[in-house]
Amino acid sequence: MKRLHITRWLVMFQIATLALSASATAQTVVVGTGNPDIDVPAVQAAVDQGGDVVLKGHFSFNRPPTVPEPISSGNAMVLVSKAVSISGARDERDDEGEMTSIEAGNFPFYVEAPGAAVTIQGLRFIRPRQGAILVYAVSGLVIASCKIEESGSFPDYMAIEIDTSGTQNPPGKPEKVSGTILIANNDIDSAGLLPIIIWYVGVPGAEVDAYVSGNTIRNFTERAMNIRGVGGRTFIEGNVIATGTVPGVIFGALHPIFVADPTDVNSYVIAHNSIDVEWPTGSAAGIAVRQAIRHAIVVDNEINMKAPEGTIFDERSAGIEITGSSRDDVVQGNRIRGHARAALSVGPPAPGPGFPANNAFTLNHLDDFKASLADIFVGEGVTNTLIVGKGTVEDHGIGTVILPVAGRGDDKDQDKDKVRDNR
Repeated sequence: MKRLHITRWLVMFQIATLALSASATAQTVVVGTGNPDIDVPAVQAAVDQGGDVVLKGHFSFNRPPTVPEPISSGNAMVLVSKAVSISGARDERDDEGEMTSIEAGNFPFYVEAPGAAVTIQGLRFIRPRQGAILVYAVSGLVIASCKIEESGSFPDYMAIEIDTSGTQNPPGKPEKVSGTILIANNDIDSAGLLPIIIWYVGVPGAEVDAYVSGNTIRNFTERAMNIRGVGGRTFIEGNVIATGTVPGVIFGALHPIFVADPTDVNSYVIAHNSIDVEWPTGSAAGIAVRQAIRHAIVVDNEINMKAPEGTIFDERSAGIEITGSSRDDVVQGNRIRGHARAALSVGPPAPGPGFPANNAFTLNHLDDFKASLADIFVGEGVTNTLIVGKGTVEDHGIGTVILPVAGRGDDKDQDKDKVRDNR
C-alpha cells in the first residue's frame, strides 16, 4: 500500500527528469502573433525539428485543420511525429505570469510519434474544437500543467485523448502506445463529454504505466476519466473532480471515474481522489469498475453524491460501483457523503458474460450518507462478497459475508440490527 502514497511524488520526479533532459538540447523559441496563417506553420516547423520547443505569447489556431488523424476520421492542426518537448513560457512582463495560450483549432496537437517520447506542458488551450491533444502513437508521454477551457458546444469533445481504437471496443492498435504516460496537474474546465480518455494502449513486452494524477476537472457531461484496456498498470490518484449540473445523454449511466478492461491481467489503482457528483439524474456512480478487471484497488477516495432533492435513483446510482465479471477487487477506506440509491454497489451485471465475484468492501465511511435503498447493495448472481464495516445491506448475492464493525461509542447489537439480509 505504500506505493499509493508515493505515486504523486513519482509523477513529479518523472516530469522534472524529462524537463531537465529536454533543457540539455538546443532550444527553439516561437512567439505567437495571433495570426493563424503564421502561428500554425511556425509551430509545425519548430515541432518538426524535435528537441525542446518553447512557445511564448498568444497563438491563434483559428483556421481549418489540415493534418489527417485516424481516430475521428478528421483533421488536426499540428502533427507531432518525433521526440519533442513542447512547453509554454509565462510572460515575464506580467506580474502574474500569463500562460502561453493557443486559441481555437481542431486538436491543436496530434501525436503520432512511434517509438518517441513527447512532452506537452504549461500551455493554455482556449476553445479548442473537438479536443486539445490527441495521441495515437508514442513511447513515453507527459501532458502536464496545462489549462483547457471553454470547449463550446461540440458534442463529442474530449480534452485529452490517448486512443488507438476510436471506439469503445477492442482491439484497436494498442502496440502503438507504450512506456510511461503522465497526465498530471492539468486544469480542465467546461470540457464537454469526456475530458480525459485512455483507450486500448500497451501490449505484453511493451506495457504502459499510466499515471493520472493531480488534475482538476470541472463542468463535464459524461465521464471525467474514461480508462479502457490499459495494458500494464494504471494509477488514478489525487484528482479533484466536480461534475457540474448538466448531464449528458450518450452513455446513459454517468461516472466521473470509469475504468473497464476486457481482460483480467492489468492493474488499476484509484486512490485519494475528491469527487462531487451534482448531476440531477438518478443514473450516476462516482467511481465505476467494469468488465473483467481483477485486483483493482479503490481506496481513500472522497465522494459526495449531491443530486437535488426529489431525484429518483435507478440501479446505476451509487458512490462506487463494481459490475461485469470484475473480481478480487478491494474497496476500502473511502468516505461517501450525500444521497443515492446506495453508497457501495456490486452488480447487477453489465452487458456481457459473467458476474462479479470475490470482491471486498472494507471499512468504508458511510455515516454521512443517505441511501434510498441501502448503504451497500449486492445484486443477484454476485458471489462471495466480503463486507466489513457499518451500514445497511441489501443482499441478493451468493456467499456474501457481512462483518459489522461498531464505531466508537456504538452498540454492536444495534449495528447488527441495521443489517438486512434478503437472500
